[in-house]
Amino acid sequence: MSLSLNIEGILLLLFFIAPGFLFTRTYTAFRPRYYTAPNAFTQFVLAIVGSAIIHATLLTGIALGFVTYWVITGRVMYVNNIFDPIIPLSNYPLSIVALYAFIAIAYLAVSLVLARRFAIFLGYHTVANRPRWWTFFMGQDPPEPFLLWHSMLQIEPLQLDLIPPHLHIQLRNGEYFEGDLHQMRLVGDEENTVELALRNVSRRSSTSGFQGEADIPSPDLEPLSNQVILLKSTDILWLTRNDMPR
Repeated sequence: MSLSLNIEGILLLLFFIAPGFLFTRTYTAFRPRYYTAPNAFTQFVLAIVGSAIIHATLLTGIALGFVTYWVITGRVMYVNNIFDPIIPLSNYPLSIVALYAFIAIAYLAVSLVLARRFAIFLGYHTVANRPRWWTFFMGQDPPEPFLLWHSMLQIEPLQLDLIPPHLHIQLRNGEYFEGDLHQMRLVGDEENTVELALRNVSRRSSTSGFQGEADIPSPDLEPLSNQVILLKSTDILWLTRNDMPR
């Protein structure tokens, strides 16, 4: 059974690259973005490595199935029991071709599902909470170059059982906020702009003079009940985290 070079290239792309591409896209969606997004070469290498691991896992399962069949029945299966590479594809009955196509599509579907599941597993289990069996077989993961925002506001509070962390924030315009961190995300790779969402917020406004006078903060904190406050890192003058249990 022979195929043209173009069809073989398309099949190679679908069966080998597609699972790794899906794995890369799903896995990187869980990871925090760093200073710059992964370049095309890095994503291509991740796709190749992911595809190799996924196909090696599936082919190992298929090989174990054939070995189990041989051990139980004592019968040996040969390649020509499934198809004869010498016979052209046009000489195969349509029913056999349809069966081969169904097996190939099923294999591709299983590889895509496995790629997505594996990426979700690695995405949910960060360096801080890998399963014991993963650490036993794979060893400790190397430290990742997390941004300081992510380390101070997400990783360390999780390790110190300070969820949600309580923050004190002073803006550049003089406004002051206290509240619990509800969500944080990066909105720019090059500028590292961070958005913070706060709940249970108290606010202290600033009053500006009319003739270049400095901002004078009001002494009282005003609670903002049932509100979520969104702040940008570019507007923040300083930020502190309260490490005292509340």
